[in-house]
Amino acid sequence: MKPKKEPIKLVIDDRGFLLQIFDEKNDKITFDGLNYLELPRVRRIYFVGNFSKNTIRGMHYHEKEWKYFFVIKGCAKFVISPEDKPTEKTESFVLSERKPEILIVPPKNYNGWKALEGGTLLLGMSNFSLEESLKDDKRIPVTNFLGLFKVESR
Repeated sequence: MKPKKEPIKLVIDDRGFLLQIFDEKNDKITFDGLNYLELPRVRRIYFVGNFSKNTIRGMHYHEKEWKYFFVIKGCAKFVISPEDKPTEKTESFVLSERKPEILIVPPKNYNGWKALEGGTLLLGMSNFSLEESLKDDKRIPVTNFLGLFKVESR
């Protein structure tokens, strides 16, 4: 299965804003024929922040674990690949607080990210406990994908 970005509903009124990241009644998220209610349940939620915007987290792979990522503050670039080196199947995604989206990373995909702005905060969610995740984790050198984390001038 391939990773996918899904927009998050943003509701704004005179009091402020609300972002509904997941809702049990939301069946609008579809993923390779599965609707949201069929995706694995979130069992662990965690925050990640880097001291430098040039720090790359990853690359790692999980045989069975699903990951869901949401940028709370700032902006981050993700690199996702089913192979341990870049191929035509390798994809990159940018998540930003300015455009609320969730990135769904199914099992069997190497993934890593880097903050594109100082102070970026990432919300990570998983269907595995930390202990289960560590047993399902395979890491490779980030240098295999280093060139894909660069930001290109446009």
